[in-house]
Amino acid sequence: MDVLTLLEIVSALSFIAMTAYLTGRSRFIMRCTHYPYHPASQFSLIVLFSFLSIIGNYSTLPWGDPVVTTRMIGILLAGLAGGPIAGVCVGLISTTYLILVENAALIPALYMIFAGTLSGLLRFRFSFHQIKPLTGAGIALFVELLQLIFNTVLTNTTAAMLLFNVKAAVFTMLVSILGVWLFLFIINWIAAEQDIYGARAAQLSLEIASRTLPYLRLGFNTHSATVTAQIIYELTEADAVSVTGRYKRLAFVGQGAEHHRPGEPILSTAVKDAIADKTIKIINTPADRGCPYPACPLKAGVVVPLFTGNNIVGTIELARTSGESVSELDIHIADGLAKLLSVQIQLAEIDEQRKMREKAELKALRAQINPHFLFNTINIIMSFCRTDPDKARNLLGNLATLMLRGYSNQDELITLEDELASITAYLEIARSRFGDRLDIAVNIDDTAALALIPALSLQPLVENALNHGLFPKLGHCLLAMEAYIEEDTLIVSVTDNGIGIPAQKLEQIQDGHSEGVGINNVNKRLTSLYGSKYGLTITSQPPFGTEARLCIPFVPQISTVQEKGVYRENKSCDC
Repeated sequence: MDVLTLLEIVSALSFIAMTAYLTGRSRFIMRCTHYPYHPASQFSLIVLFSFLSIIGNYSTLPWGDPVVTTRMIGILLAGLAGGPIAGVCVGLISTTYLILVENAALIPALYMIFAGTLSGLLRFRFSFHQIKPLTGAGIALFVELLQLIFNTVLTNTTAAMLLFNVKAAVFTMLVSILGVWLFLFIINWIAAEQDIYGARAAQLSLEIASRTLPYLRLGFNTHSATVTAQIIYELTEADAVSVTGRYKRLAFVGQGAEHHRPGEPILSTAVKDAIADKTIKIINTPADRGCPYPACPLKAGVVVPLFTGNNIVGTIELARTSGESVSELDIHIADGLAKLLSVQIQLAEIDEQRKMREKAELKALRAQINPHFLFNTINIIMSFCRTDPDKARNLLGNLATLMLRGYSNQDELITLEDELASITAYLEIARSRFGDRLDIAVNIDDTAALALIPALSLQPLVENALNHGLFPKLGHCLLAMEAYIEEDTLIVSVTDNGIGIPAQKLEQIQDGHSEGVGINNVNKRLTSLYGSKYGLTITSQPPFGTEARLCIPFVPQISTVQEKGVYRENKSCDC
């Protein structure tokens, strides 16, 4: 091998290496190799590798007859990357070019179509990125050997021409093997490098997301955006981090903070374009940034939109003072981070909607006074006005207490003692309806009386026990309430000896399909606040009665336990 031949081989391989690097760095081409059977992908791959194949005729040094050509490399790679259609089309284009422009013989030129078809058939079994460099080199060796045998057998040449063809075939075979191996090696190397970037970006994004979660779950606002920007700035080591809403900047940390102030309208062209187009924007120059401040130190960056569903709520920007373009790692970090933060913002909105719905249900429950109960109570009070004015006055006071507690804006968590005060007023009125046939027993520990429970957790249970369990019953009626602490759990039970609940209806209640708002509301609020481990359970044995048991974590009120408790063990409610 002389020096010129060696230089030709080096020249050809350098061109292949440069093409492979540019191809591997092109997101569009790599996306085409992942989805090669889409018409746009097919067309793009055919154009790229046809160009590579045709240029392969001229990729050697400009003096003397070329000893090596790289056109077979483009044909083989077309089949491996795009399948048999791309391989056949590139082979056909190369064959047509050789016949019309290079005046090549028909039979050797047609072998290009066969080579493209052969390499394309492998694409059915493997993806482009699964084909290892050594596998590609083996395919190139097989195709080139077959081509040498094909040309030797089917063409009539002189001994000198045959010697030249064999010499050229050997060097071309060497270049094809090395070229395909080098091309696939560079593609796989770039893919591995991007996987490393992706892994580092994912790890960093998850760390940022875990640290920003407590703040973003409270809502996407100036405070949460400021904390988020500071955390991203510290962990990514970016020169500046900006977080915006749709119309104004919410936070800015890093260089340029003196003229990028929170609360100002969005002026950056790149941020406006990211919001308008709902896509990532890469900033390579100050002109791309569009900052109106002439001395802005920031030059490059990446802007990624934040979504809730299909709606944009803002953007995150990682900026660099270097004039060079942002790195692949910056793009991976920004993209992954924006997706995670978008999920957190969406979860915050869902939490807020859930809380608003629960508050609305609680307000509806507080305002829900059965008109029949109110009508009957007023009639009872009217009947006692003449016969027992003191009794009427007491009942009227209890009704006023009940209505006041129902319409007042109480806290979501109240003590069990406060809840029982409202229930006592209700029971006073209920006993006037039942008369002497209703007995009420209350057994509440002093410690349990100061436990915090969600407001209106017990009253719906008592109302259901009276109205649906005891009122239809003929004869003696008993309602018992008990509360105690067991292994840091508050257990409150409401038991009656009423008619009970049929099994089918009880199953509907436990599945949350009961007609009443109260029972469903209580169970949903308890499981929402404390988890599925806690909540409301109802057991019934018709016609012997029903027990509703409420279990929640024991949270005592932060106050001194008074010696004088309203409810004592084994104390009855004297209504």
